[in-house]
Amino acid sequence: MKPIYFPFTYIPESKGKALAACFGQTVVYQISATKVPDEMQKLVKEGILDIRIPLEINGRLLDKILKEYRIWINTHQGTETAFLKLMADKIPFFDKNASSQIRADIKKTIQQIPTQEKPGSLFNVGLFLHMAQEYDLQNERLSQDLVDMDTMEADFMKDLKGEDENNQDRTIIRRAFEEDDPGLYMTLERIEAWASFMLKDPQDSGLFITTSRAVLEHIIDSLPETKQIIRFESVPTDVDEDEAWNTWRNEFMKSLEMLAAHSRSAATGDIPNPPEVSGGETKASVTLFMAPEKTPHDCFAGFVDTHLFQAVSTQTSTRFKNTLIGLVEKR
Repeated sequence: MKPIYFPFTYIPESKGKALAACFGQTVVYQISATKVPDEMQKLVKEGILDIRIPLEINGRLLDKILKEYRIWINTHQGTETAFLKLMADKIPFFDKNASSQIRADIKKTIQQIPTQEKPGSLFNVGLFLHMAQEYDLQNERLSQDLVDMDTMEADFMKDLKGEDENNQDRTIIRRAFEEDDPGLYMTLERIEAWASFMLKDPQDSGLFITTSRAVLEHIIDSLPETKQIIRFESVPTDVDEDEAWNTWRNEFMKSLEMLAAHSRSAATGDIPNPPEVSGGETKASVTLFMAPEKTPHDCFAGFVDTHLFQAVSTQTSTRFKNTLIGLVEKR
């Protein structure tokens, strides 16, 4: 069983490695093999990520629509944030409730596309996921630039004053930027779009991991039967893995698979604690919840609009009787 990252299609390198330290290789959905960010391709080569494409989106059509969108942005001096707010109030984008001006501008491109290639509802879901990915990627790069600038400024001031480097100051600077939660923005729309792709994935899993507290809280509110089953306060995520660590992770994942597969709520007392390791400046808290007697299909199908459900639902059976949902946060 592999954990599935949600509801994002972009994961920064630091978060990808944090998830790998706890759960091994993590599944991340993408809309097209041609749209995987370079940073994520690097993690794929390292064996940290498993990219899955439950529904391949026409890259040529996507590029045409995005080109028209960027022309509109330049013309109207808008922003990607404004576009997402206006276009994703409902999925699909191109319905009577969308902004009439944006719809008219973008449809100029769509009208030139052969009928058999025109986008349907699932394409629009994929378009939203890709737009959200671009938004998250740009924010991550901006945050990293700000961190680098603050670090350079702090180092420069210390050199001028002849002070020794204060690692605590640098940690505070980095933490201030790392606390940003992309899931705070359009939480429900992100879950809805991601769930549409998840229900198209023929490879099931009983474990779903997010790094967004906002997303987790929304899921728990939607699934009131969900209960916390375990929490690790401080798990090192940047240490060299040794035999003891690999053994723990394998046993940990076996325990989680048993919890997800049992028809009745299994005991959680046998879940092993992570081993003590020396070093490691970066740590994460890991909190796991379980929706008992509720399959992953049942948990996420409720987020998909009725008119899309038949088109996206492909899983008819699963060996997982319970659904595990985890939150990983940097400490």
